[in-house]
Amino acid sequence: MTFHIRWHDFGREPKCKPNPDYPDGIDVDLSAGAEATCSLALDHPTKRCGAYTVHCRDCGLFVVVTTAGRPDDPRSVKLGCRAPAKKEQN
Repeated sequence: MTFHIRWHDFGREPKCKPNPDYPDGIDVDLSAGAEATCSLALDHPTKRCGAYTVHCRDCGLFVVVTTAGRPDDPRSVKLGCRAPAKKEQN
């Protein structure tokens, strides 16, 4: 799979304290139970409030994952593949 990942800086500092339950970040699962998935590491933590855009160039999936520049930011994202399932040949 080929991904284009970009972080967009919103230029704002976090206003809330981080969740102490996630001092090393969170793993975001956006796969919705899909059979075929991909997991990607994200730079963690980010500098400030912002968002990652993730685009799979193979299946066309495009997602946005927000960040707050804190230790509890996303460190990875799991995506469900949108590519059509391949039919088995008999």
